[in-house]
Amino acid sequence: MRCFATAVAFASFAVLCTAQTPVVTWSQETMRLRSATVAAGTTANWNLTLVMEDDNANSALGTSFRRAWHCQVGNLNPAGTTLQISVTNAGYTDIILPVWAQSTNGTTFGSYTRMPLASLPTLVGTTQHRFTLTVPAGVTAIRIAKYFPYSVSRKDAWLATLAGNPKVRSITSLGNSVQGRPIHKVELTDQTVPDAGKKRIWIHAGIHPSETTSYFTVEGFVEWLLSGDPFAEVLLDQALIELCPMVNPDGVFLGNYRTTANSVNLENQWSSPYASTQPEIVALRAAIEGYMGTAASPGSNPIVVLLNMHSSHGVNYPFHFQHTANASWNAVSNNTGVIPVVNAVEGQWIVRFKARSPFVNLGTTQASALTSRPFVESMCHDRWTAQNGWLNAPGLQQPVMAITFEGTYGRGPDTVTWNTEADYRLAGAQMGQALFDQLGLTLTASLQSYGAACQTLAFTGGLVPQSNGSHIANLAFSGASPNAIGVLALGAQQVAVTLPAPWATCTLLTSLDVTASFAFNGAGASSLAIGVPAASGLVAWLQAFALGVGQLPALPLDASNGVRIRNEY
Repeated sequence: MRCFATAVAFASFAVLCTAQTPVVTWSQETMRLRSATVAAGTTANWNLTLVMEDDNANSALGTSFRRAWHCQVGNLNPAGTTLQISVTNAGYTDIILPVWAQSTNGTTFGSYTRMPLASLPTLVGTTQHRFTLTVPAGVTAIRIAKYFPYSVSRKDAWLATLAGNPKVRSITSLGNSVQGRPIHKVELTDQTVPDAGKKRIWIHAGIHPSETTSYFTVEGFVEWLLSGDPFAEVLLDQALIELCPMVNPDGVFLGNYRTTANSVNLENQWSSPYASTQPEIVALRAAIEGYMGTAASPGSNPIVVLLNMHSSHGVNYPFHFQHTANASWNAVSNNTGVIPVVNAVEGQWIVRFKARSPFVNLGTTQASALTSRPFVESMCHDRWTAQNGWLNAPGLQQPVMAITFEGTYGRGPDTVTWNTEADYRLAGAQMGQALFDQLGLTLTASLQSYGAACQTLAFTGGLVPQSNGSHIANLAFSGASPNAIGVLALGAQQVAVTLPAPWATCTLLTSLDVTASFAFNGAGASSLAIGVPAASGLVAWLQAFALGVGQLPALPLDASNGVRIRNEY
């Protein structure tokens, strides 16, 4: 009902506005309730009772599966409304300041933010959270949730922004969920650097669909990776990063807290991963095993770090589960915990993440004995690291550092205000810096070959550090025709342009911003030394050309591979 005031009807204006009854719905993606009632209030305009529902309305799941609620409240009084809201049948008892998004037209909503502190809930008994929310004038609809929601649609839109980025090698699907949604994986690396020797990092989020801190952390990590930050550039040079941003898309779409569309808690499936028929686990298991290989025949770049991203109730700040050390670990008779070297490398990781992130540093590490081997960490440990031949001959591999990181729904890095999406996005960037540290990387200058020579002209080189932070690039050329004239091209951009006739079989690999000539000797070889200043972020793309003896227009020409020089500090 709209509210109209005229000179005749002015007296009834307040009555008409107050009588506008809110409508609660939960049909949108990620929304979940069992039921809702609206009644006129005494201390507020309206009393709303929101009854929480189990995942998939499956009452056999138990209390811990009633921890997500999200709905829309429309038909609000344009003059402003006060709501007394009770969230009942709840499966959590910790106090969490809810979030809301506002709309002035009932269709377009702003971003979710924390509600005002005046709306901090109080716990009534053990299953009811009660709070008052004052909706400002002009707002006709709101969306409210326990914590910041994240949708399949948002994930898909985010992935679309990554497509075509040169540091994103691929965006693929590992398979489909129960309801047919793709289980995406993104691979990120510097494609101009050969894969040989790169360390593989695996990260997956959203095994439990409404544990949304994991999605924000992942997005912040990728944003940092693609930012041009020198630490990120070195990490992309030295690592293959496999990222599954949403393992359980059905659960996300349905608004479930912990399960898939068929009410399966995927985390528990890792206790027998090769017996699981759940498509989400089959997809992850197959991809991980494909990268790892076996102790007798490891993959070319096996996973050395695996991060399992979650969110936790009842804990103040983000934290890790570190697995207890068991020096007598045995797969059959004593298979709790992990072998000591894995416990140690987990401890190194936790220290490094805490050193990079003041937010994560607030958390207290919890211990896990992996008693029933229910997590992906136990699969990585039992099938690879602890197998005879993985760490020793013939595998001679590093231990797999697989660990769970848990975000929380409470306070932010300042310990006073409630945490936000932005706090976890920053934690994602700091996680990237910690990965840089974990792999033992350093900021320096690098020289890398890229592209291919046109015929036989080869271009190699090396960098010699100087005391003032600069470098000398010693460049070597071979394979030219005897006594050819050399041209060195240096540009600020990598390109791939076919040269004009009669040299159309050759490709220009750098923009022609600066050129310099030099001479090849009778053996078709030459060398140059150029200075590389100590300028942070400097990148230069180089290519050599050899002009043989002859007459235009058929002057013989050969083009080398390209060489990239970059300051990574």
